[in-house]
Amino acid sequence: MRASRIVATVALSMGAVSMAGGCGPGPDGDDTGRTRSVPRSVRAQDDLLKRAEATLAQRCLEERKVAPAPLGAADGARAGGPTAQAAGSQRRFPYGIDDPAWAAEHGFGGAAGTGSRTAADGSPPPAPRGEAARRQERLADALFGTGRRELSTRTATGLLVRANSDGCLARAQRLLYGDQARWFRATVAANNLEAAAHHRVTRDPAYRAVLARWADCVAPVYKAADPAELRDAWQRRARDLPPRQATELQRRYAVAEARCVRSTGLAGTGARLEERHAAEVRAEYAALIADHRRMRERGLRYALRHGL
Repeated sequence: MRASRIVATVALSMGAVSMAGGCGPGPDGDDTGRTRSVPRSVRAQDDLLKRAEATLAQRCLEERKVAPAPLGAADGARAGGPTAQAAGSQRRFPYGIDDPAWAAEHGFGGAAGTGSRTAADGSPPPAPRGEAARRQERLADALFGTGRRELSTRTATGLLVRANSDGCLARAQRLLYGDQARWFRATVAANNLEAAAHHRVTRDPAYRAVLARWADCVAPVYKAADPAELRDAWQRRARDLPPRQATELQRRYAVAEARCVRSTGLAGTGARLEERHAAEVRAEYAALIADHRRMRERGLRYALRHGL
């Protein structure tokens, strides 16, 4: 169902810009005045732009007589619930868990960036049916547009991303940033810089050499080519095990991964290589990154001037 695009598209349009950087000061030609100060932190800027985009989109939905979603609905999972309660098991291990003590306690946990597909909050919510499903379909059509997707661009990793230009989200972005097509291209690039650097690291011969040593180290427990394959193996085996045995197996595999990551230096190698590859990616996409900054600054000024 197209309604499932809601979270993904909002996340795409307002995603992290840590590698691209925050907004820099300076005029943008057609929208130079300010009524209040632009927030200093990137997080506060993101919150302001997200709120402004949602407000403009909701006004558009109301004009089209479509019941809008509550403001911030796409971010509900971040505000509390099981995800927040499981924060202790959430850590970033982009090149494999390197903390055996953490692995012994949490297993694979919510090890972000490691390829684990283990859900911290259990099963996904059931899909809406009947009239609720039809309402979501109407909302998705109005919010994201219909028909052929006019906008398309590729991420630095080669993924093709498409979007419509006739929905309320597109209208909100045109108002905020001046040019939705430019914003779409620049945002896709900026939001995928980290993924592009990581992608290059995993294909770097220096990383592959250390990864081979990691695979030799972990082989007595399970023959896996990389940490993601080790998790996949655990998940397959866990389906046929009682919960306690599945948990014990998870911790055994996770500890083996962590000990071998630490002994081979896999995580440190990945981090060092990522610094170089990230710099290369930023240089290659410098024009789009600069365009993204300028349009963010324009959007911030627009939001402040219009009280969004």
